[in-house]
Amino acid sequence: MKKNNRVKKINFFHKQLLSVVAINILPLLIMSGLLYSNAITDYKANLLETMDNEINLLVSTSKSALLFDDQDAATELLSALKSYTSTRYAQLYDANGAVFAEYKRPGQKIDMPIEQFNGEIIFRNNNFYLSKAIMMDEDHLGIAVISADTNSLAMQKSHYILVTGWAFLGSLVLAYLLNWKIQKRFTAPISELIGLVGYVAKNKKYHKRLDGGRHDEIGDLILGVNTMLDTIETHEQQLYNRANYDELTQLPNRHLLMERLDHAIDIAGRNKSEIAVLFLDLDRFKVINDSLGHGIGDELLLKISEKLVGILRKSDSISRWGGDEFVMLLENIEQVEDIELIVNKVILELSKPAIVSGHLLHITTSVGIARFPQDGKDSLSLLKHADISMYQAKSQGVGQFRYFKSSMLNKSVYRLRMEMELHNAVENEDFFLMYQPQLAIDGETVVGFEALIRWKLEGRLIPPDEFLPIVEEIGLMHRVSLWVLKQACQQNMSWQNAGLPPIKMAINLPPSFVMHQQCFNNIASALAGSGLEPEYLEIELTENTFLNARSTAGPILQTLRDLGVSIAIDDFGTGYSCMSYLQDLPIGTIKIDGSFINGLGLSRANEGIVQSIITLGKSLNMTIVAECVETEQQLNILRDMECDIIQGYFHSKPLDFDEAANFLTRKKKPLRLRSIKN
Repeated sequence: MKKNNRVKKINFFHKQLLSVVAINILPLLIMSGLLYSNAITDYKANLLETMDNEINLLVSTSKSALLFDDQDAATELLSALKSYTSTRYAQLYDANGAVFAEYKRPGQKIDMPIEQFNGEIIFRNNNFYLSKAIMMDEDHLGIAVISADTNSLAMQKSHYILVTGWAFLGSLVLAYLLNWKIQKRFTAPISELIGLVGYVAKNKKYHKRLDGGRHDEIGDLILGVNTMLDTIETHEQQLYNRANYDELTQLPNRHLLMERLDHAIDIAGRNKSEIAVLFLDLDRFKVINDSLGHGIGDELLLKISEKLVGILRKSDSISRWGGDEFVMLLENIEQVEDIELIVNKVILELSKPAIVSGHLLHITTSVGIARFPQDGKDSLSLLKHADISMYQAKSQGVGQFRYFKSSMLNKSVYRLRMEMELHNAVENEDFFLMYQPQLAIDGETVVGFEALIRWKLEGRLIPPDEFLPIVEEIGLMHRVSLWVLKQACQQNMSWQNAGLPPIKMAINLPPSFVMHQQCFNNIASALAGSGLEPEYLEIELTENTFLNARSTAGPILQTLRDLGVSIAIDDFGTGYSCMSYLQDLPIGTIKIDGSFINGLGLSRANEGIVQSIITLGKSLNMTIVAECVETEQQLNILRDMECDIIQGYFHSKPLDFDEAANFLTRKKKPLRLRSIKN
């Protein structure tokens, strides 16, 4: 084994040089009779040795072609053997025993099947046959086969007899000069090629190249290898990018984030330092994505990514976790203020309006924070806890951040259970509606009802402000809204079929439903399916519906108004109030938010706000509804301000279907209030 290792370390062409020199020196030292015999024997040995080195070279250079299934490169490698005139044919077999590539000298045929090769030199029919397994570490890639003829041997016998005497002295000098030339022109590039192949096979790195300036078979071989490495390197880079970077934003993806987070935890553990994981979720991004389309959503994500990258310190990193979620990794944290400084920058920067394809978009983000080592010792724990604290931040309103606390785990389990129960509730239609009366300012005339969704879980009434945000986040709001719409229309029509006077039914719909491309069809279908006339349906929207998509909402609302459906603005005064949309959009009703009504009689400033809203609405020929009226003092103030409609516990709490029918029966004939504005 040691001897074989030493032989392998000697370059093929060095061995050739030594052999030729030895052959020429040997006749000078032995008898003339032995020279002839030894010369012939040496010629045979040289032929076999050439075959052995040919197959070794073929084995070394063909590994990459077999590994990457590159038959063209393999065929090109075999074609280089045409320079060896004794070579009859050469073949490469893959690991399954199938022919992968072959070379045949013109007039030759494959006359020995692969099954008869045994790895040793075989002499048959005046031809030599040799095979060798192609291995990559312990993996069997295939088999190389070479066959050479002995035609030149007979000619060599007579040739040696004639020229031995004259060539003894000259052969030594000539061998040295010729092999020196070959070493310069041939040995160097082949040695470099073998070294390159060995380097690639061992290190799995494909950045090295050879000079391909030669214009012969060796140059073609080098060009082929360089081209193959170019292709492999390109594919490797593409695979690396796809595996580690987000396709849209080109930010690191969760796979690369996990690697960086593991590395950061390892360093922080050794240095006894802190790191922080910030889990970011964009607020109301789904509304923008659903209303304006995924193209606008993608452009917005790109702008957000640029903003986040601009906030980072050199030691920090940002990745896109998926959808509208991002994760920031902050290293070398010395104090809590370092974290809060960056978090506040993130929240402030993202809250600035962004112009995307002509749309002025407002977006905010909720941030959850988990720190190493106090909130988790490994990557999964830190990400999980940052995610949990992010949901806690989101529950407190938009643009908030929260640090992880162990008590949040119980809330996380509760939320997960709520998500599962809500999925079941949507599938089984376990929700029900309550109806709160809307009365004229005289308190006797029923104008309509507002349909309010309710849900009971294990006998406990779950507040809408607790379960509806979860419904929105898990993507079920559209189905729930559609169910409320159909149910309210059907129940309103059932009252009319029972002989009760027709009244208007108000339904609160989220922006995502209104901006959906099937909004008009869904509402028209609900009306047609129930038989309810459009004039008895009122759609309530919040001001935020028009914040980012007034140009989109306008045509949709106008088609609904043309159909006969009324449009109302709910919680007026609490959102981004902009007087222009009141004039531009087909709005017929303004509902004053209950927070202003609660302050009546307690604050002159609050009364001034309510009076201003009523005066504004009256000037635009709109109907004014006051929500959450609970006291007689509030009612009297609103009456003096000439408010049109009262809704609240002063007159009635929300009623179930039968209670609402009885309430409607006890009151006078309902009054149909129509907006003067069409």
